[in-house]
Amino acid sequence: MDTQKQRFSRRRFLQYSGLATGAALLAACPAPAPSAPADSDGDAAPMQEVKKLEAWSRMTDLAQESIREIIDIYNEKNEMGVEVEFVYIAQTQGSQADEKLLTAVAGGTPPALHYADRFTVPQFAHEGFFTNITDFAQAGGVTKELYFDFAWDETVYKGDIYALSFDTDTRALWYNMDTMAEAGVDPESPPTNLDELRAATEALTIRDSTGAIERYGFNPIYDQAWLYTWGFGFGGEFQDSDRRITFAHPKNIEAMTFVKSFVDEIGVEDIDVMLAACAGGNCRGENDYFWTGQSAMTCSGNWKVAQHHRYKPNTNYGVVPMPGPDGPAPHASWAGGWSWAIPTGYDDVEAAFDACFYLCGPEGQLKYNKDTFHIPTIKTAAEDPFFSEDPLHAVFMDLLPVSHARPPIPLGSKLWDLQVKAFRDEIPHGMKSPEQALMDIDEEINQGLEEIGFFS
Repeated sequence: MDTQKQRFSRRRFLQYSGLATGAALLAACPAPAPSAPADSDGDAAPMQEVKKLEAWSRMTDLAQESIREIIDIYNEKNEMGVEVEFVYIAQTQGSQADEKLLTAVAGGTPPALHYADRFTVPQFAHEGFFTNITDFAQAGGVTKELYFDFAWDETVYKGDIYALSFDTDTRALWYNMDTMAEAGVDPESPPTNLDELRAATEALTIRDSTGAIERYGFNPIYDQAWLYTWGFGFGGEFQDSDRRITFAHPKNIEAMTFVKSFVDEIGVEDIDVMLAACAGGNCRGENDYFWTGQSAMTCSGNWKVAQHHRYKPNTNYGVVPMPGPDGPAPHASWAGGWSWAIPTGYDDVEAAFDACFYLCGPEGQLKYNKDTFHIPTIKTAAEDPFFSEDPLHAVFMDLLPVSHARPPIPLGSKLWDLQVKAFRDEIPHGMKSPEQALMDIDEEINQGLEEIGFFS
């Protein structure tokens, strides 16, 4: 191992091992790179050209702002002689396939870093698109014990590490208290079960003279009200002890049968209007229907706390666990989150990993998660009192211990795309029954897992 890598490893090892023993979260940052030495005539020697490292991310709004700031801090302090550059890469609508990344890797022009939805890491590792960073991570003191179990499991494939975890989140029901009061719905008594949710949805929905919806009380297939959310809320499971995918679990079928009836009550055409209007990220940030007042309630995550502070600080909002069939269903929540990985074929893994390590280390994680009101995946970082000081965010912190996670399988991206298709197209529009749609997912994914030897 060369001298620079030894310096890197010790510096980062101390940072991470300090966390493991309960030391201060904000470890000392690396010192700025030294100035160029003078030549024999006393003049400064020419500085070596700084190497540019592209960091690809689909994040917009507050998340992009924070990531850019973290990168700027790293660029000022790193000893690697590099400069990381944030590059926005638009997501393929309705897919987790990251086609631009796959094209870049196949063409031999990958970026240094890629911002990956963490549950897709095993698939990209299996397909050969992410670099195995186990040796670098171990040299830096990264261990499973530092992280929440689900966050660690999603970055590992066949025992090796392919990404570093960055953040996590949970999900609950947001509601506009001012809108409720205006509509005669008690804002101090938000829905606690599904009957109450349907009643509140009807009371809060406003239609114009033609019958078109001007304000949605609630859209059961929008934002974070995914198939997973409803399935977990009904007590369903999505993977069994043999690691087989079980979307057709009886409780998941029951959940989707409910969702279909809920959509029918509102009108699938009206639901489609909202989804079409928000396609392609048109409802991001301040244009979110919840912030514009076009939706009175929504199932969403803790990141909305930061948006509330920026976009609607003078409006009163509340957050409660998602309603379930018989009462509050905190178990309807699931924890997602993101990671940073080094795409296969990038020529300077050492430099890329150093940047990745800073972004995902305690300093990077704390800044990002405080800026955006996500949750750190380093357990000791998540214990920072900041994350429970805001009463809205405290609800999401309380949900973390009972939240689920999506199956970390090497077909995670494909599984996500199939559930989107079933949840937003096939079931709501009656193209397939809930049972048939979910059985088809299981059959396709489990067959694919068998073909790659996942169960052996």
